[in-house]
Amino acid sequence: MDHTALCRAAAASLQAVPPTVRPDVMIGFDGFIDYIMDVVAKRDDATSYRSIPTIADLGKRISDAAGKSANLELVIKKSKIGGNGPIMANAMCSLDCQVTSVGLLGGEVVDPVFAPLAARARKVVSLGPPASTDALEFTDGKIMLNRLLPMDAITYERFLAKTGGVAGAKDLFRTAQGIATVNWTMTMGMTDIWRGIAKDILAGLRSDRPLWFIDLADPAKRTVSDIEAAIEAMRALQRHADVVLGLNEAECRQMLTVIGEKWPEKTPEWEAARHACEIIRARLGISWTMCHLVRSAAAAWGAGSAGSAGSVGSNGFFEPRPVITTGAGDHFNAGFFASLLAGIDPAQGLLIGGATSGFYVRTAVSPSRAQVIEFLRSYTAG
Repeated sequence: MDHTALCRAAAASLQAVPPTVRPDVMIGFDGFIDYIMDVVAKRDDATSYRSIPTIADLGKRISDAAGKSANLELVIKKSKIGGNGPIMANAMCSLDCQVTSVGLLGGEVVDPVFAPLAARARKVVSLGPPASTDALEFTDGKIMLNRLLPMDAITYERFLAKTGGVAGAKDLFRTAQGIATVNWTMTMGMTDIWRGIAKDILAGLRSDRPLWFIDLADPAKRTVSDIEAAIEAMRALQRHADVVLGLNEAECRQMLTVIGEKWPEKTPEWEAARHACEIIRARLGISWTMCHLVRSAAAAWGAGSAGSAGSVGSNGFFEPRPVITTGAGDHFNAGFFASLLAGIDPAQGLLIGGATSGFYVRTAVSPSRAQVIEFLRSYTAG
């Protein structure tokens, strides 16, 4: 079956999901206000400018200033909901999930930037004021400059205090079909949260096994011992839930290095990613590993594995002039996770994740289930 036919088959599977299927999902724990910015290359007048097009161009501008100085002008194009948790939560609301969003969503009241999420979600629980990110966008990627002090508020103790203690936290997890805990790298208390939830909340709570999605979010700056501790905490969660570890290519390569493995020398790239997912899943002892690359995606689970073209990138999903790139990976995660919760074949879930992201980068809007279906149906190879 060619790729166009695969996309249309994925659309048909998503179309076949009854509208009454609205999975109960809990997502946490970060929260940012994202300031989407251009870096000015030349200013024509007070109201118009040309931006620095690529990260390499910015790097040269900075390198040329070594031993001298430079003045770089940043232009805020928009401010928006930020953080892996809120972005994924907003996307899953659009995909007809019943979402409980827990994170840094405001002080005494929800911050206005999160008001649309609060209006769509079934429930929001704020752990404190949000952090912030300056997202410098370029045609070949983005640079995220983060101000992280509020993230120190994300602790197991704060989580329990804001959710009504162990009893209140158990109520959140008792019926959730899907749980997503994302941005481990910036959430220094996440490993302790996983340990506490596994020990105090999940143990003996329910007879079934929810899906638990984890996104490390670029762990390069964390130590190997930190990552090893996180792996052990994931294994503790796996005793009570089916853990789904979502990675991008860089994160997948980093995880392979931590466990003493190498990136498989296979082509095309999704075959390498598929084998990498198989290795990581087996070594970590978890239920699922997924990897989304720029041009493809792959996943491995107990019953098999799959790889597919058409991720955040190419084969009709690629957009050379995206409206937005910040949050593209979170939308892939949302589409893939929602498809698993709906019982869709994982290979098709990879395409649904890619289409969810592809729609978002073109429009800066989280797509509905119907819009993802149409995106997949309108795909034409070549």
